[in-house]
Amino acid sequence: MAATMTTVVKGAEEGGSFFTRMAWYYQVGVLMLLAAMLIWGGDLLLYSEKRAQTVKLHEQIQTLRHKNEQGSIIRQNLAATEQTLKEKREEMDRLRDLLPDSVEISRVYDNIKDFLREQRLELKRFMHQKTAPADFYTAQPIQVEITGSYDNLGQFFSRLGFYSRIVSVTDVEVKSAEDNAQELGRSINAQFVVTAYYISPDNLEKLTMKKPAPPPLTPGQAPPGQGK
Repeated sequence: MAATMTTVVKGAEEGGSFFTRMAWYYQVGVLMLLAAMLIWGGDLLLYSEKRAQTVKLHEQIQTLRHKNEQGSIIRQNLAATEQTLKEKREEMDRLRDLLPDSVEISRVYDNIKDFLREQRLELKRFMHQKTAPADFYTAQPIQVEITGSYDNLGQFFSRLGFYSRIVSVTDVEVKSAEDNAQELGRSINAQFVVTAYYISPDNLEKLTMKKPAPPPLTPGQAPPGQGK
């Protein structure tokens, strides 16, 4: 009877499933593999769409960031252009203070004549010569002949040196006056060229001419004139 019971128990143990007949550590490995496959399958079913959306959003963020960088460069270029324009306008204002336009130049001629009268210099000739246009100004030379005293002539030249407009004096010739003129206090006869400078309409067009703005730089692009 005892032998029969031992045989039945042993036969039951040997007749179990394949999984139950495996060693315990193999059983643990199989269970862990099944758990990993279940987790992978659940992740694939539940989160694959969200991962695709996340990748798409990341690409959109990178595109927007690139556009923002380009916009920042454009804004910087615009700010630099506005600053340059402001400086040019200020330079134009300063230049106009020194150089009258073609309408106001007649006032400069009148001022020169007034300075001669202030120094009691008698004007004998005030003749305009041929103008000499330059890029940003036009020179108007004037042949002047006067008679008076040497000291007064020096005071006149000094007065022109502090004049608010740009003028120059060249080709100065001074000679003794005739006897009858010296008796009247006019000791010298002098002639010289006073050159006044002004802005003609052509000059003004060159100064205010708009140049095409350079294209905006893209990230990583070197500024013009700089090599790689």
